[in-house]
Amino acid sequence: MSPRTRLAVAAALATAVVLTGCASPSDLGEEVASDAVQGLLAPAVFHSYAPDVVEFAEHVQGATQDTGIVMFAVEEGDAAARDDGEAIGWISLGLTVSDTRAPTGYWESEREQDPGPYCYRVAFDHWGVEDIRGTDCPERLVAVPAPPSERPEVATNAEDAVWSVLSALPADLPSGSTIAQRVTAALEPHANGVTPLAEVTVEVQDGVVAVATGDDDDCVLVARYADGVVEDVYVPSVYLMPGELGCRASTAFADLRPPH
Repeated sequence: MSPRTRLAVAAALATAVVLTGCASPSDLGEEVASDAVQGLLAPAVFHSYAPDVVEFAEHVQGATQDTGIVMFAVEEGDAAARDDGEAIGWISLGLTVSDTRAPTGYWESEREQDPGPYCYRVAFDHWGVEDIRGTDCPERLVAVPAPPSERPEVATNAEDAVWSVLSALPADLPSGSTIAQRVTAALEPHANGVTPLAEVTVEVQDGVVAVATGDDDDCVLVARYADGVVEDVYVPSVYLMPGELGCRASTAFADLRPPH
């Protein structure tokens, strides 16, 4: 039985206990908290590929706004373990629920439930949520931001920098490496001082210059044609995925017709 299957079975059993009508206030409170956390992590973005737990933490940070759920810890897994298929990291979530349960049927009355707080440690592999387990809560639930990513990301001014360099090129084109150096020099470093800039690649063919920087999520690809015209190059997203053409300057010279 996979971790995800065990989680689903455990959740079903917990719900069944509550539905028997003999649930204690702590059972009721824990059910509400567990449902809230599982609902938060249900969207596809938490069951899709990510290179590290930081990307999942960024999604959690956005998803927890105005929900009452607090992301209070983010732990990155050991690099060697990640390469062996182990968890890439853990995100700890906590919340306090209402101290009363509203009636759900005509004959039911309001019931008392333990407000908690309740806390959970969520393990992630490269493909999303792997396991959810209850864990001890800290003395206070204080939200922490997603840590700065250490994977290369496109510069915020990348498009302006590429356009500026390509528009200023002379008719006698410099080498591709020189163009790459000029673009790289024009890029603004990330404000957090940690995240590296995505690599700049340049391809020159028959008087056409293409420059790319970024990844499959955010790719800047611009071409300067032999007549001096500069244009963004549109790439169908499928061609930017891992194993495909990717966000590289050479992609500008490929057949980019949408696949059938």
